[in-house]
Amino acid sequence: MKPLLIVALGALAVVPTALALPAFTTAPKQAAGAANQPKFLSVRVAAHPTFDRIVFRFAGGRPGYRVEYVPRLEQDGSGDVIPLRGSSVLKIVFQPARAHERLTRVEAGTGTLTPNFPTLREVAAAGDFEGVVTFGAGLSKRVGFRVLGLSNPSRVVVDVSH
Repeated sequence: MKPLLIVALGALAVVPTALALPAFTTAPKQAAGAANQPKFLSVRVAAHPTFDRIVFRFAGGRPGYRVEYVPRLEQDGSGDVIPLRGSSVLKIVFQPARAHERLTRVEAGTGTLTPNFPTLREVAAAGDFEGVVTFGAGLSKRVGFRVLGLSNPSRVVVDVSH
């Protein structure tokens, strides 16, 4: 964060600026990540007054990601359709990344979270295949979203507007 310099009555003051968050849009979003293969640790969700949030946590750095709307979520490898609650689907892909046994532990062994928030209805694991970890988010409707890469701990955050 760059500080903002303010001169008032001949004195110099340093005031930190607020972190500028990306805008909510429906366009695909992607970013490069660590050169190694970070390990997926957990996913959690939260509802906020104007948006719903999905937080993916990793060990060993933050993976690259691509988040985009798709007609349906398909299981990595098999191509089987994974049904999700809601009328729109966001596909969330992390690469390079690995999850192995963690995907089935998303919620009591089912591989899904069903918060039924205003926009975010469901989050489901869709695979851990050849260095690619995939999730899907079932949404009540097609809305703008933003993606944040955070550190300490390593996280990728997906916010969906209401």
